[in-house]
Order: sequence, then structure tokens, then C-alpha cells
Amino acid sequence: MAIENIKTIILLMFENRSFDHMLGHLSYEGLQPNADGLREPLQQYENIYQGGSYIPFSIPSDTQLSSDIPHEFNQVATQLARSSVNGKLTMSGFVEAYADFTQENPNVQAEPMGFFKSTQVPITSFLARQYCVCDRWFSSLPTSTQPNRTMAFCGESAIYKTGLQVIPATGNLFDWLNQAGISWRVYHDGFSFFGLYPSLWSYVLGSKFRDYERLYSDMQQGDVPQVIIVEPSYQDAPHIGPDHPNDNHAPLAIGWGEDFLRRTYEAAIANPAVWKETLMVVYYDEHGGFYDHVAPPDFQSQTTHTPPFTFDSLGPRIPGILISPWVKSGSVCHSLFDHTSVLQFLAEKFTPGKPYSAAVEARRKQTPGIASLSAALSDTSSLQPTPPPAGPIFVQSALGDTIATPPDSAMGQSFEQAARQMMTLKPKKVRDKYPELYQWKAAVDQARSG
Repeated sequence: MAIENIKTIILLMFENRSFDHMLGHLSYEGLQPNADGLREPLQQYENIYQGGSYIPFSIPSDTQLSSDIPHEFNQVATQLARSSVNGKLTMSGFVEAYADFTQENPNVQAEPMGFFKSTQVPITSFLARQYCVCDRWFSSLPTSTQPNRTMAFCGESAIYKTGLQVIPATGNLFDWLNQAGISWRVYHDGFSFFGLYPSLWSYVLGSKFRDYERLYSDMQQGDVPQVIIVEPSYQDAPHIGPDHPNDNHAPLAIGWGEDFLRRTYEAAIANPAVWKETLMVVYYDEHGGFYDHVAPPDFQSQTTHTPPFTFDSLGPRIPGILISPWVKSGSVCHSLFDHTSVLQFLAEKFTPGKPYSAAVEARRKQTPGIASLSAALSDTSSLQPTPPPAGPIFVQSALGDTIATPPDSAMGQSFEQAARQMMTLKPKKVRDKYPELYQWKAAVDQARSG
């Protein structure tokens, strides 16, 4: 079985883009007709707002997003637009949610309805066509970043929205890997998202968290653990020096993320002996408010408890790509996945017969049930990797406030609070692991002192 041939699993999760937004071009351009992306006529995906018709459009190359797109739990409910007549999700409220968020009348080409051409996301498109694209991968919850990333790395979430809050890490992957005797490492390009979980600080400041720039050489030399988590540089996190945010969080220029994805894939294939036993998973935490035409299935998630809240469906589709010699080249997997599909797969691989957790197992047993990533694997190997496109990647200017302006988003506030608290409570370890934070703090404090 293919699962027995995989020895190294690389997990790379980006931020806030939908399947149609990033990969709808696969079917629209005829590059992968079996993928359930966008198709002509685009009018079939119409969103109507105040009598106006809004349809998906190919984003012009010189267009820069003006702001983030709304994607909190209540805004996602508006986007999914459950019908009061038949109870089905219609996916018709993306423009309405955007108009409510901006308090402006949207242009005919409303930003949440835009999608990228293959030439604008060359590495994402290449990997989706070369390996296995998953066109039924939904975010675990119809809400924002913090709950969905918690679902991805814990299998359950005590929180239902993103905010300036202490996030519980019950069931976290690091504890599970340690208890199962599985080797692991995190390569972070900047301040780690796991810094938002105080109970994980001992890991974040420990030796298993390494700077991203070491990934390629470690892979090349065969210094490879069984599970690798790769973190981009988050737009909302503290930055100093030449660091470019590359997590693809809108309105960030997508080119930096494409370059980061290319470099990570190059590391994955750097050592042929390692590559032949590798599965690299590329996915997104949630859709970021961008349009997708496939309604997520109704799904009774566990109730969060801070405060109690229950969702009644999965979240919108996200781009999911499996990169490995052990997937069929140029394939499309239609199995129902969410972020806990990764945790299912890890348990299948490393603790066969013993589920990751009761919460993850309950999601598998529901109707419809969440499948494991093993559903996409092939028993036939194609060992020779294909090098990625080597051409230059177009990068627009990223918009953003200066450091003199305190962050106004909950994510930005959470990152800043976590960084400051870590420097206060763990000064020596932070100085060793993130020395650049002290320069960031000095620059920020000085800029805001006036």
C-alpha cells in the first residue's frame, strides 16, 4: 500500500483563499477538465446584490486588492446564503457580505468574485496539474483563521471566531507526535503562528522549531524527521528587515507566496532518496471571503465552549494539493476532505488502528464522513520529480500600514500581543530564537511614542 511507502510528510498551510479563486482556472482554461472549478458561462455563478448582477471575473494582472475580504463566522453565513425555501446553501451572498463590510457599493467586478489565471499563480497551477488536486477539500468550520487552524492542528476547536484571546491547544499535534514517538520539526519563516497558543510556547522556543532557511539544506543532506510543518511569514505578524510576508493573506501580493511555495517544493525534491518517500500537503486554512461555487455539505460540528456555538456545515472549499511520487500524476481527487483528513492520515500511518482523537474519529463517522488523505494515494509510484517553472514571478506592491499604526485586525493584535508577552515572560529564549523581535519592538515603540 502507498501509505507504507511514505516516510516523510510535509505540511504547508497558507492563508485565506478559496478553491475557485486560486484554482478555478484549471477547468476554465481547460488545463484540468476533471477538476470542479469555474466554467463558461460564468453567469451561472451570479451573485445578486441590490438588483445588480455580479459574476466571477479573471483578475487583471495589474489589479491590487484594496483591503482584506470579510470572512468572520457571521459574514461567512451571509456568503453561504442558506435558502429559507429549501434550506440549501446557495453561495450567493459573497457580494452582500463584502458590501456590508466596506459600507460601499461594489464595483461591477467585485473583489470577492475575482479569480487568478494560471499565469498569475504559476507554481500553484503547476503543482495542481503535475500531481493531485483535491476539489472537495473544505475548511473545517465556516468561520475565520484561528478556529480553522486550531481544527487543523488539534482536531477540535474551543473557539468559534478570531479574536484577541487565549487559544486552547487541546489535542495539539505536537503532543500527539511526541506521545506516539514520531520525529517532527517546524520550519518557520518569521514569527510562528503557534506563538498564539501560550501552552505551546515551550515548543515554539525549543530546538524542534527551526528557521525556514535551513529547510533546503536539511532535506538535501537527509536530516529529515517523519513530520515537517512549514510556516510562511504571516502578514499579520511582526516584521523587520527584508522579510516579505508570504502567507497569501489578502490583500497581500500573491507572488511572494508563489515564490515560497516554489522554494518549499524545491526542498522537497532536493534529495532523491528522501523524495521517493515523501508526501507534501499544500492547503489553506480557510477561504478568506473569496467566492467559491461549491456549497459545503451540511455537517454537525462539535459545539465550541468559549462561548458555546455550533456550526451546521463545513466551511467553503479551499485549495488542496497533494505532491508525492505516490499520487497519480495529473489526477483529481473528489473525496470529501477537511483539515482533519490530515490528522486521520497521520494516525493511519503512525498509529494504525488507533484514531488521532475521539473528535477526529467522530468527523470520520458522520454522514457525510470526512475521508483520510490516503484516499488520494496511488499504489504505483512515479519517482522522478518534475522541476518547477523557473521564470520570474510577478509581485505587486503589498499594501499595509506603517509600524507607527497599531494593527486594527484581531489577527494582527493577537500576533503583537503574543510577541510582547513572550519577550516579557521568556526573554532569554526569545532572544535566542527570535532576536529580530527586539529590534521590531524598539522600532514600533519609538514610532508610536509620539
